[in-house]
Amino acid sequence: MENVRRNLFLLSMAQFILLSSVITVITYSSLLGKMMTGDTALATIPSATAFLATASFAFPASLFMKRFGRKAGFYTGAFFSGLGGLCAVLSIYTNNYYLLCFATFLHGTYQSFANYYRFAAMEVAPSHYHKQAVSYVILGGVLAGLCAPTLARTFESLYFEPVQYAGTYCLVIALSLVAHTLIYFIKLPPRKPRPEGFVPIANPKVMDVLKRPAFICASLCAACAYLSMSFIMTATPLEVVVVCGYQVSDAAGVIQFHSMSMFAPAIITGTLIARFGSIRIILIGMVAILISTLVAKAGIELYNFYSALILIGVGWNFMFTAGTTLLEHAYDENEKAFVQGLNDLVVFTLAGLATLTSGFMLDKIGWQHMNNIVISILVMLIFVIIWYTKMGDRNRKKREEVIIIDQN
Repeated sequence: MENVRRNLFLLSMAQFILLSSVITVITYSSLLGKMMTGDTALATIPSATAFLATASFAFPASLFMKRFGRKAGFYTGAFFSGLGGLCAVLSIYTNNYYLLCFATFLHGTYQSFANYYRFAAMEVAPSHYHKQAVSYVILGGVLAGLCAPTLARTFESLYFEPVQYAGTYCLVIALSLVAHTLIYFIKLPPRKPRPEGFVPIANPKVMDVLKRPAFICASLCAACAYLSMSFIMTATPLEVVVVCGYQVSDAAGVIQFHSMSMFAPAIITGTLIARFGSIRIILIGMVAILISTLVAKAGIELYNFYSALILIGVGWNFMFTAGTTLLEHAYDENEKAFVQGLNDLVVFTLAGLATLTSGFMLDKIGWQHMNNIVISILVMLIFVIIWYTKMGDRNRKKREEVIIIDQN
C-alpha cells in the first residue's frame, strides 16, 4: 500500500502541474486574444483550440500509450506543453494571433496525454480503491487553484515585465520541466509480456461502443459537465473585465476560486461515489450547476461571479469524477485503451466546441442567455440518466461471453 500511496501522490502532483498550466493558459489566452484582435468573438478561439487539440488527440494518445506505455505518453505530452509555452511567448513578441492559436493547440495536446493520469491511478491501485484513487489524483487541482494565479503573477513581474503576459507563458515552460521530473519518479505497473504466438483481440467496433448504455451515460455526463463548465468559465474573464469593467486581478481571483472548487471536493468525492453510487453523485453535481446558473443570472456583482463559478466547479467535480468511475462499466480489460480514448474524444470534442463558441455567444446573446443554454443541457441530461437507469448495461454479460469463446 505504501507504493500505491507514493504513486498516487506523484500522479496528484503531476495533475497539479497540468492544471496549473491549463489554468494559466485559459485565464490569459482569452484576454491576450482580445488584446491582439480587439474582437470579443475571436478572443476565446485560442482557448478553444486547446480543447480541440485535446479532443483530436485523446483517442490517438490512448492508443499510443497502449503500444508504448503510459510513461512514454506522459513524457510526450509534457514536451508539447513546453513547446506550446515557447510558441506563446514568441506570439506575444511578434503580436501574432495565429501563432498564439497554434501555441494553445500544442498545449491542448499535452492535456490529451495528461488526462490519462486519472486512469493511471486506477492501474496503480487495487480494484476496491479505484474510486478513491481517481478522486485523490483529481485533488491535485486544489493546489493548482491555490498556486496558479500567484505563480502567474510572480512570473509576470519577474520576467519580461515590459511585455504584457509574456512572463505567464514562461511559467508554462517551467511547469513542463517539472512535469518531466515527476513523471520520471512515477513507478507504473510493468507491462505484461505477450506470450509467444499471442493474437490480440480486435478492438470493438466504434458503433458497438457508442451503443452501450453505460458508455452513453458516462460519456455524456462527463461531457456535459465539461461543456457547461468550459462554456461559462471561458467567457467569465471577458464578462468580468470587458463587459462589467472590473480589473484583470478580479477575473483572476474568480478563476482561482473556481479552480479550487473544481478540485477541493475530490477529498470526499471518491468516498461518496463508493457509498452512494455514481448516478446519485452525478445528480447532486447537476443540482450544483443549476444553482450556479441561477446565481449568475441574478446579478453582475463580483460575489455573483464568485458564487456562480464556485458552484459550477463543485458540480463539475461531482459529475466528471462520477462519470469517470461509471465508465468502468462500459468496457472489459482488453477494451480499456480503446473505450477510454473514445470517451475522451467525445468529452473534449464537446468541451472544445463549447469553448470555441463561448466568446461569440457572449458577444451575440449575452451572459444571461448563455446560462439559459446550460440549464437546457442539464434538462436533456436528466432524460439520458433516466433511460440509463432503466436500461442498465445489458450488453456487458454478452461481451464477456464472446471474450471467453474467443480465448478458448
